[in-house]
Amino acid sequence: MAKQISSQERESDENDAELSVNLTGFGKFNIKVLVLCGLIFMNTGFSISSVGLVMPSAACDFNLTTVDKGRISAIPMLGMLFGGYFWGCLADMRGRKISLTLALFSHFLFEIISSVVPNYWGYLFLKFLSGFSINGQSVVLFTYLGEFQPTKMREKILCWLEMAWSLGLIALPLTGWAIIPLDISFVTDKFFFHSWNLFVAICSLPSLFIGLWIRSFPETPKYLVQAGDDAKWAQVLEIMYKENTGKSYTEYLEKVSKSGGERLNNRLINAKSSAEKSRELSKTDTTMVVSRIYKQSIALFKPPYLARTSIACSIMFCLGSSYYALMLWFPELFQRFGDFEVKHPDESTSVCRISQYSVDEVNDCPRHIQTEVYVHTLILGAACVPLSLILPLLVNKLGYKFYLVAASFIASAATVGLFFVKSSTQNLFLSCIFEAFSSVGMSIILCMTVDLYPTHLRAMATAMCGAFGRVGALVGNSLFGYLIDNYCITLILIIAAQLLACSVLGIVIPLNKKNKNADTSAEEIPKS
Repeated sequence: MAKQISSQERESDENDAELSVNLTGFGKFNIKVLVLCGLIFMNTGFSISSVGLVMPSAACDFNLTTVDKGRISAIPMLGMLFGGYFWGCLADMRGRKISLTLALFSHFLFEIISSVVPNYWGYLFLKFLSGFSINGQSVVLFTYLGEFQPTKMREKILCWLEMAWSLGLIALPLTGWAIIPLDISFVTDKFFFHSWNLFVAICSLPSLFIGLWIRSFPETPKYLVQAGDDAKWAQVLEIMYKENTGKSYTEYLEKVSKSGGERLNNRLINAKSSAEKSRELSKTDTTMVVSRIYKQSIALFKPPYLARTSIACSIMFCLGSSYYALMLWFPELFQRFGDFEVKHPDESTSVCRISQYSVDEVNDCPRHIQTEVYVHTLILGAACVPLSLILPLLVNKLGYKFYLVAASFIASAATVGLFFVKSSTQNLFLSCIFEAFSSVGMSIILCMTVDLYPTHLRAMATAMCGAFGRVGALVGNSLFGYLIDNYCITLILIIAAQLLACSVLGIVIPLNKKNKNADTSAEEIPKS
């Protein structure tokens, strides 16, 4: 049995891990990890959003009603809900890297199979499994990236992930535009394969390639300290310091000694002798693993973490419900506006009228998506870029809280503005505002969890917060599918109220002052 770790020992480990990472500096290694995690987050946004482009084409093959489309949008969120806690536990018990690797490979597998399944319910089941897997990427991603970054650069580096999400939203319509309009049709009595199936298959490939690349990366030093694996911890620090500065591990130890970290210096010098200890700790039995999971979960809802967990989870629920409900349905709304304006070129209309029009109008289920849908979806992604650039550049000055409150309030105002929309252009303008600011809010909450919790609770807290976001997404998508056709006004009011609640809760969420004023041994973090 592995020994129980006291709170004092855990705090000492936290301090050692933080100082050891700070002293490796910032350079090539950190940028490489950022690129890797950026690709993973880009893949996450790409995959989640792809459902919206697939629905208009898949509706013909599966004979979908609006409610059926709502199920396709909601089922990945249900999978993500169940997956969040699993991946968070795995990341805290067995490591961040193994969680990301398994999540990437399993996501590829389920997506590639779903591309050739000709049955609606079979497709739904595989989308559930795909959502289960993809949440392993989004839940663990911020923790993996954050635990490699020195204190003074962490907020800024984490915020750059918002740019990756935006690039994913831009790449999505470009890829769909190139593939879905193709005249591909292979049909038998029990099987079909069209261009949208090819699109789904191609969308699965990034997970495979990124999964292969991440195998060359190490586990995070902070997790290794928590696991008691000092030998591997020292190896990772050596890799980081060498890539960042081009200097040897001996010089790193000298730097540690000069920094005044006597305890850290002794641990690193004796790291090789800890190999046996780490092997023993890795053999914890199932009972202890389950016990640790239970204790970590309970700890999130006890002081001093109760307030921050409750508020963060509530914000994530409201943001997830609002953001994913509209984001996954934007292509459908663009398609409906396009159909209306083609048949009624001299008439103006509203979002709610266009929804009712879709129910009343007899449609022959056109298989091809209008060009305007791809163009508008592309503009939607591009609209996120300016905020994605501003966020990391100013986050150290303005702080997470300012961005969260402002972004949620502006997104709420944009949602209310949908009542006054009279054309597809006005709808696109407000959609861009909503997409840009609400996506920033989602990223900020995930960034904040890295700072709000210690290493041994960080992945679990992110998973818990993410799980509430997926519950919200599931509720939001279901509400949208059921309400958009006949209760549009009620739907818009619900979304606007949720975003306004996020803004209010953002004001009272507690911040972790420790990391804001973390001691970096009285010196600036060196850059290569």
